[in-house]
Amino acid sequence: MKPSIITSLAILLVSASSAQAAEVLKSFDGFGLEYTIDTPAAKDPSRVIILLHGSGQHDMDEDLSSVSAPGTKNLFFVDVANALTQKGFAVIRYNKRSHQWKQTAKKDPTFIKSAGFIKFTENPLKYFVEDAASFAKFALKTFPKARVYFLGHSEGTRVALQAAEKTPWIRGAALIGFTAQSLDISIFEQIVYRPLYIFEALDLDRNSSLGQEELKKDDPLSKSLARQLPVLDLNKNGSLDRSEFMAGNFANILLDAPSIPEYRRQEALYKKSAAIIKDAKFDIAFFQGELDNQAPAYNAKAIQIMNDLVWKKTNLHFRFYDGLGHALDKRTDLQDLVYRQADQQALADLASDLDSYWK
Repeated sequence: MKPSIITSLAILLVSASSAQAAEVLKSFDGFGLEYTIDTPAAKDPSRVIILLHGSGQHDMDEDLSSVSAPGTKNLFFVDVANALTQKGFAVIRYNKRSHQWKQTAKKDPTFIKSAGFIKFTENPLKYFVEDAASFAKFALKTFPKARVYFLGHSEGTRVALQAAEKTPWIRGAALIGFTAQSLDISIFEQIVYRPLYIFEALDLDRNSSLGQEELKKDDPLSKSLARQLPVLDLNKNGSLDRSEFMAGNFANILLDAPSIPEYRRQEALYKKSAAIIKDAKFDIAFFQGELDNQAPAYNAKAIQIMNDLVWKKTNLHFRFYDGLGHALDKRTDLQDLVYRQADQQALADLASDLDSYWK
């Protein structure tokens, strides 16, 4: 793993539904992905929603416990599915390919040298989109009389739009934590611009430089920056200038994680999310937290402005939530990076909205 130049500052509903034990579906390339189906109390559901994960090695629950407040069990997709089944939707959840392959590699370490794994690392976005399309086919076969939809979270919003455009029987896509930006722009904003609030909070005299006194505070952030000062103080003036702070963060991007170049090349081959939305005939519903600091609300709001002023499409819907973050969870402010369990009223509102849009 490549070293980090500057310390990274990362980031119960009761339901009448039932979930079957995990089974395995062979995706487009024959690789098996575990899945489960949450079904509503009513038999023969007329609507089925496939959940698509955010970035990372997520299982079918999209378990966010490791990035949540201590002691919090946070199974985001379980909560989403519970809300949806209460409105009569069937829900398909599956292990993201990166998670499934991680589990496979634990049992057989040589798997990471296989041709299939190497192909995935070269084209990860393609595999995520094709997996979504494979589950759309499975949904149509399993529920032949039902209408099929996607619900994507974070990276899953991009996957949902790409897969929906190529799958003619998809009737709609719900998007939580949408971004219209490329991966590079999103990374730049999160790593270079988002941490500026730390610098500004320490810069008491507002001179765009952190002097020795400002770095002597007895808190983890000041201590961390003081330790890194010999590397970051490029002009050797004994202070950490704003541009040096930003440079340290930007240098982390220049290190380039192993999968980023491949994802970037693949991303360039796909139609932009905004262009898909502009041309889409299927229904699209945005559910966006105002305190989302990973996929900021201005992404969805820019789409809303374009639609109000230019596109004037009737198949776009928008709901914004005050005080909620990237997983529709309560946050104190835009700098709050700790996940909580999704707000249950927000999920109930989401399910009610989709129930009304997708009758």
